[in-house]
Amino acid sequence: MTSKAHSTTQTSPRSILYVGPTDVAAAERATALEGVRVGPERTVHATATVGEIPDWVSEVDCVVVDGDSDDELAAIADACGSTPLVVFGDGPYAEATIPAAVDGHVRRDAGDAHAHLVDEIERVCAQTRDDRDGTAGTEAEAEATTAGDESDEGSNGEGAANPGVTDGDAPESAITDDATSGPAATNDATQSGDTGGVTTAVPADPGDDVGAGRDERLDTSTAGAVFDTTARIASCRERDDLFERLVEGAVEVLGFEHCWLATINFGELVPRAVAPDVPDEAVTPVSLEEPLGVAFRAREPIRIADLATYEWIEPPFDGARSLCSVPVGEVGVLHVAATEADAFDGADVALLEGLCEFAAAILERNWTERGVTNERNRLRREHSRVLERYERIKDERDALFTLFRNVSEPTLRYDLEDGEAVVSGINATFEAVFGVDRDALIGDAVTDVALPSGLADDRRTLSAALEAGDRRHLETHWLTPDGVREFELTVVPLEVGGDDSETDPADSGGGILVYEDVTQQHRRERELLAARRRLEEVASRISDDVQTSLNTARGYLELAEKTGDAEHFDVVATAHERLAERLQGLIDVAVGDDDDREPVVLTEVATRAWLTSNTDDARLVTEGDLVFAADREAVTDLFEYVLQATIALEGVEESDARVTVTVGAADDGFYVAGSRPATADADGEDVDDELEPDPDPDPGRLDAAEDADGTEFGLEFVERIADDHGWDVGVAADDDGTAIAIRGVESLDLE
Repeated sequence: MTSKAHSTTQTSPRSILYVGPTDVAAAERATALEGVRVGPERTVHATATVGEIPDWVSEVDCVVVDGDSDDELAAIADACGSTPLVVFGDGPYAEATIPAAVDGHVRRDAGDAHAHLVDEIERVCAQTRDDRDGTAGTEAEAEATTAGDESDEGSNGEGAANPGVTDGDAPESAITDDATSGPAATNDATQSGDTGGVTTAVPADPGDDVGAGRDERLDTSTAGAVFDTTARIASCRERDDLFERLVEGAVEVLGFEHCWLATINFGELVPRAVAPDVPDEAVTPVSLEEPLGVAFRAREPIRIADLATYEWIEPPFDGARSLCSVPVGEVGVLHVAATEADAFDGADVALLEGLCEFAAAILERNWTERGVTNERNRLRREHSRVLERYERIKDERDALFTLFRNVSEPTLRYDLEDGEAVVSGINATFEAVFGVDRDALIGDAVTDVALPSGLADDRRTLSAALEAGDRRHLETHWLTPDGVREFELTVVPLEVGGDDSETDPADSGGGILVYEDVTQQHRRERELLAARRRLEEVASRISDDVQTSLNTARGYLELAEKTGDAEHFDVVATAHERLAERLQGLIDVAVGDDDDREPVVLTEVATRAWLTSNTDDARLVTEGDLVFAADREAVTDLFEYVLQATIALEGVEESDARVTVTVGAADDGFYVAGSRPATADADGEDVDDELEPDPDPDPGRLDAAEDADGTEFGLEFVERIADDHGWDVGVAADDDGTAIAIRGVESLDLE
């Protein structure tokens, strides 16, 4: 027997794209939709980027857009093209805000909203865009009218041109007390009432044998038909197949050809499986509030002996006289109609009720198994994703560590342990350049190994880079076996998260530090700056000195020509002598013989001096920056002397606390200031603010610094260098420490 079933059987996994307001929200809601236990197996992809939708629409069966994305709904609808689009919204359907191109709409606040959403997806996938645009044939339109998919507790089933709205659970099942019932064969005793527009029919009496039913009950053929039907139903895994087999079985068991099954769909009973002899007018959706919905609302079988007795009950089709309706669990109701009165008795009702209860149990079994299968498949997919991610991370780490071993620059590898970066390896170049032992450094803090001791500014910058997990560049100086070298240090973190994850830097896989020696590069830059400065000075002297002597000689030559006075030639000769001196001075400036001064960066020369000085456990902090012209070697000697003198002045014999020396730029020069050792805290431990910058010295102290006489502080050497450069030296000492100020330093503008 064949049946006219309006279903959308899906044998292959459904592919869906979920568009959410953010990547995280989209991923979470896609997982929730993927785990719904009703409907075909599905794979749900997630995105929050409208621009990615065109890349997906050819690969997916349907697009679901989150209600939070309504502002971009028109653009999303355009991007979907012919691929069905369903809105999973927070509120009721509104034509003013939902574009006509939307094929379906489900409210998130409805009961079992995700189950409704699954059925709505199946419904819109069964239709085509031609249906919405009015280009489909009559047969396709009729098919779409009755092809709505819904969950076991209901889903949206309206057409694409007017998307249905999930307004909540189905109406509360109830049967009014206005109706009383007697034996079905006695129509005069049968009563029915109409309360509030809801018609109630007479419930069937399972023990009532009165009627025009078959002469023999549960004979051998009937029992065989029941067995075959239950066996076919039990083997069903798809819900639509089960509905078809239930209708076929009801026809075979009872012998009545007018049988159909309707499921609940937001207040309507929509036919889902129909026997061939059922007229077309019987397969249209009917309201749950109509008499044909009483059995579903009451969750009890209903038998109407003669429809002609009840004027308020409209027969399902012309010629129908008696009707038996049996609920199928929480899903729908099975109707069997006959063209003669009193066609059904209690045994018929009992057989149908048994078949429907068995079908409901199989539906529940399938529901549970589908949930287990979906969860198992989800776990398998998640396991595959984790393995792929692991392999990708492993490949990235292997590539990075291969680079680490083979790179020619000094390189340090680090891992993160409890959020702290520790050394996990160094390459051979690092050992050779810095003269260290690899085994002695493994497990030490990166900030203690990667930088010379005492450079608080560099350590602060490196710590910030490691904590942020960002690629950073910083410059530092090292005292190597070949002398003080300048390096550009690059922090290269290794991210273990993919592009679609938000990774905490503390959970990253560590990274590497690469040192590039830029000593020669910076030296050439300084030489170019010095040459530029000399050229600027040559240009200035030509304008001020040479041009003046030339003008003088030219003027007196003109006077000699006019007057013939020989004394004018003496002035010309003197001007030429002065011009020759000026030209020699220009030559000296151009070749640099008369002046070894070059542009010097305050922080750079202070750091170089720090590395070559005996600074014990003190630390250096630099504030601001200053570029000035000086003899680099002489200024380096000046800083070495001043730094050691400051540490000696600030050291306190009875305290092991660290001395902090601050070098910074002032309005007319620079200063070197020492701070008294920090006092111990309440537990007797030294206070260590290693990563906290020190405040600038009190400007009042610097202003009050008196010119040094070279005796009290032993700064005769410093004064000599300062005098050679035209600078002044001032010293201020009080309870807060000592500050040495170098004044009269002219800042260079290198822009």
